[in-house]
Amino acid sequence: MKKWLKIVMLVIIVLIGVPVLLLLLRPSQLVAKADAKRLFTLSTSHYLGWRGGELHYTDEGQGVPVILVHGYGGSYRNFQKLNDSLKERYRVIRLDLPGFGLSDLPGAKDEKIDFLRLYSDYFTFMLDTLHVDSVYIIGNSMGGMMAWNAALQHPDKIKKLVLIGSAGYELEKIAQGVSKLMNVPGMGLFYSKGMPLAMSEGGARRVYADTSRINHAEVANNNKLWNREGNLQAAYRLMQSHQFPDSSRIKDVAIPTLIIWGKNDRIVPVEHAYKFQRDIKGAQLVVIDTCGHVPMIERPGVTASAIRKFLAE
Repeated sequence: MKKWLKIVMLVIIVLIGVPVLLLLLRPSQLVAKADAKRLFTLSTSHYLGWRGGELHYTDEGQGVPVILVHGYGGSYRNFQKLNDSLKERYRVIRLDLPGFGLSDLPGAKDEKIDFLRLYSDYFTFMLDTLHVDSVYIIGNSMGGMMAWNAALQHPDKIKKLVLIGSAGYELEKIAQGVSKLMNVPGMGLFYSKGMPLAMSEGGARRVYADTSRINHAEVANNNKLWNREGNLQAAYRLMQSHQFPDSSRIKDVAIPTLIIWGKNDRIVPVEHAYKFQRDIKGAQLVVIDTCGHVPMIERPGVTASAIRKFLAE
């Protein structure tokens, strides 16, 4: 019996240990900042120095400014289709949040980071630097959470709010579900060599309702930005921080708000859309059939149409 037990244990160790060892010994997939900048800077890109790091955003079009805020693991590229739909009538500003896309995370070497304060200061800095005194803000997922929080902090500047599959309720639970591996202590070592493309492909399948709509070339680009030097470590630290804004304050949002949700969202359930509609007085709601967590990518036409109508009111 003891012999068979040893054999079983050995098989288990081999089955688990070999794949883990191969992953740890795999070639680095990290992308140097200079290479990422060369690959993904657009003619409409701008860079700002902030707290010893560099922030990236795009800026195009004319009219009332519209700020687009991506979610966890995203970048300005998540809003390309919406940007193209709005830029003829509005000044469209796509942000790369600190630690994502082409933006650095200030204080990345600090032992502890107050992410709530950092992102609050970031939005104040961006609104002041961009000289926008009357702006609309649109956020997806974590970016939606940051958008409604910014609307509470800057009610004098932010005039309309659009939440797309936004985080806001049961934040600890939602964060746990976004990336289970990001919540595993010690996974920072695994990510030190980058995120395999297969993981990005798996993430895309989770956020789409209709996987036939996935643009695999864009998934590969998103993987490169995940693997930009410093980004994975920033995302890992953010997830491990367990810092969230106060959900009870959503009821204090007092500006016109549009809520857009994919009916088949597996990241933030559609039930949360109705909670936002309940808590934000006068909020409008659009639920899109056969759509997951990123309506502006998966169903860009209906999403852009709803937003254009709302902003024009």
